[in-house]
Amino acid sequence: MAFEHDLCIRGAGIVGRTLALLAARERLRVALVAPPERTPGHTDMRAYALSPASQALLQSLRCWPGESAATPVLAMQVQADQQGHVHFSAAEQGVAALNWIVDVPALEQQLAQAVQYQAHIDTVSAPVAAPLTVVCEGRASGTRAELGVEFDSVRYPQHAIATRLDCERAHEQVARQWFTPEGDILAFLPLGGPAGRAVAVVWSVASERAATIAAWDDATLAAHLHRFGGGALWQL
Repeated sequence: MAFEHDLCIRGAGIVGRTLALLAARERLRVALVAPPERTPGHTDMRAYALSPASQALLQSLRCWPGESAATPVLAMQVQADQQGHVHFSAAEQGVAALNWIVDVPALEQQLAQAVQYQAHIDTVSAPVAAPLTVVCEGRASGTRAELGVEFDSVRYPQHAIATRLDCERAHEQVARQWFTPEGDILAFLPLGGPAGRAVAVVWSVASERAATIAAWDDATLAAHLHRFGGGALWQL
């Protein structure tokens, strides 16, 4: 049986598009099944911490975002409960950066543009026959349901609240994290490039508190983050 495509990739997120570009670079003909469009008005707050290996791979595909969307982390400061703390630095490790904090929408745009101009990739709306099919659909995989693949999930007793802050002081390329005896975990991840003042916030809280915190107005949320973070990047 003759196939029009060598590979069918179900799912056109970051993993699916990266795989499609890698396969196309090897002269394979790829059918990339695109996901449904996001609901208009959706704001994506996600930021990924990517390793040097991931950065090198994306650079080899010419898909690494610009400086303002990919911030190298030069140090990490972790404040634990009972006054414990751990600090890491890229200089001590002899590397250019510990990792990079990457704006997810910017990375997705880079990959989407690269796919658009790659002649060996066809973006399709439904799966096609191919010698090999790869599923990159994430947690809401339609293919998993289609194949009857069963799985169990165990929920953590926490929810993560994500937002972004524009701070008074520069983040100085430091990723900051705090732990409390109550089980809260707060992270400030530097955004906007080496001289940036923005941070991606991920605050993990007990599930029963998440709805209350999500209903706070901006000023109330900022006040709590300021107290929790010890006034690291701004003054009230």
